[in-house]
Amino acid sequence: MKTKDIIEGLVILTKYRDDQDGRDVGAEHDVLYAFSTDRPVETDDLARLVELGWFQEDVEYEDDFAVENYDPEESWAAYV
Repeated sequence: MKTKDIIEGLVILTKYRDDQDGRDVGAEHDVLYAFSTDRPVETDDLARLVELGWFQEDVEYEDDFAVENYDPEESWAAYV
């Protein structure tokens, strides 16, 4: 994933957080994690996150994560 895609994804997710300055990311090995948002992500932003390569690791899906797999209660991840 490109740096600009990581940044754009984090900017999108931040719009749906009540605490804009809170601790909401973590990293392990080659994965960046963004905690679940306080409000559900809107459809256009959700589609863009998926297009950028963001996904929800703890959600069941077949081959690739898609908009219809979205669970507002789950966190987000991106391979770096």
